[in-house]
Amino acid sequence: MEHYARIKIAETLKRKILKKYKSRVLGIVIYGSVAKNEDGHYSDLEMYVVTKKKLKVSEVRYVYRGMTIEVSYIPERKMLSGAKKITPNWPIEADFYRSYLILHEKNEWFKKLQKAISSQNPKDFKKAMKKMLVWLNELMGKIKNAYLYKNNHLFLWLTSFLGWESIIFLGLANRKYFKSERYIFKTVKKFPILPKNYPYLLETVCHFSVRDRQRVYHAALKLFAELNAIACRQKIVLGNNKLFV
Repeated sequence: MEHYARIKIAETLKRKILKKYKSRVLGIVIYGSVAKNEDGHYSDLEMYVVTKKKLKVSEVRYVYRGMTIEVSYIPERKMLSGAKKITPNWPIEADFYRSYLILHEKNEWFKKLQKAISSQNPKDFKKAMKKMLVWLNELMGKIKNAYLYKNNHLFLWLTSFLGWESIIFLGLANRKYFKSERYIFKTVKKFPILPKNYPYLLETVCHFSVRDRQRVYHAALKLFAELNAIACRQKIVLGNNKLFV
């Protein structure tokens, strides 16, 4: 699916949302790769709706014409509160509040969102880093146990997870967030504050290798097809032929 087609679908969803929830809607946006015009052929469509108060529904997620659609309904108070916080996952979460394409806005609501972001306390970065360090210490203990007791599959999974968590920790240490998961591994290597020999360490713990790229890709396709077959036998169908909100 092309970019313009996703925008058209998003506009249709916007009209359905406004028709269903009317004055309770303060804003509707597209976020993620589509908002940046970086979506690829197989990208999903992510949207969120800011509401005056909490609705019965918090998220709608389904597959439409092979594309995953996700629409989140977030109360105004929760949205503004989240924008102010610096959590251990801030390097991944921050772009959610900063990069979006506005489809509908009531009373210039998104100025409130930007004001909430500007009120963040820089001291909270250290608190978030300390929480991450506690988790990394626990994770390292699991890695040591898996290595000691020769639980090789668990060991390899945990070390690759450590690589991912190191990227988030370094985002906090550098006070930088990631604007796209597409370039996350390249971006982190350019940060000014990094462990010594970080590119080598990251590639080693994450087991990066492109030698078997085609074999891995076909295995992924086959595995996904087999998982779908299991679901079908239990009368669970992935696709949906109509848009809903």
